Amino acid sequence: MILWIAGWPHNGSTLCRQILKDSFGIESYSRYLESELETLFTGGVKFFERWKKNPVTYHKYILEHTDTYVVKTHELPIDNAPTIFVVRDGRDAVCSLSNFWGIPIADAIAGLGCPFGTWSSYYYGWMPEKRPNTLVLKYEEMVTDPQMVVGKIAEFIGTKPTAPYVDDFEEKKKEFPYLFKDRIGGWKRRMNSEHLALFENCHGKLMRELGYE
Repeated sequence: MILWIAGWPHNGSTLCRQILKDSFGIESYSRYLESELETLFTGGVKFFERWKKNPVTYHKYILEHTDTYVVKTHELPIDNAPTIFVVRDGRDAVCSLSNFWGIPIADAIAGLGCPFGTWSSYYYGWMPEKRPNTLVLKYEEMVTDPQMVVGKIAEFIGTKPTAPYVDDFEEKKKEFPYLFKDRIGGWKRRMNSEHLALFENCHGKLMRELGYE
């Protein structure tokens, strides 16, 4: 079967994968080629090559397999498989996407240059709060209270953790400086009044629904 880790790009799916690996010993894969993460999540390149070769057949194979494959995706849902849906303050998400993909912040806000739509449209495409078999995790919770998140995951997947999660963000920044930069509130240094006005127009409704100030 599949357990999806779903989220708009730079919403925190990599951190979720780290928690699953470190606290549960669960390996995960990605639907995308992320060779830069091979040292963190081994086997990802081989998994991607198999998926890319025949995505429909391989997806069916995994769904029918007795083992559970944990797979990261930025796509909209394609089945009813259990999902951990990760969401992050949209301002930090668009700034992180802008930085990593080298696109203007305004474009990241409007979803230009992103094949997965906007931060809001992605969320509404999943409607994770109403979708069955879906656990919603906030990136901010994974950073500030990872043990609480470990408990939520354990209850959701029905597996006890084997170890507490130890935050190693500073070490990861040194090893992967292009991937691990800001965490919470980095948008305050990068977004100007025009960015904020555009963001409010595009995503203000969802921000308030999710409880972000």
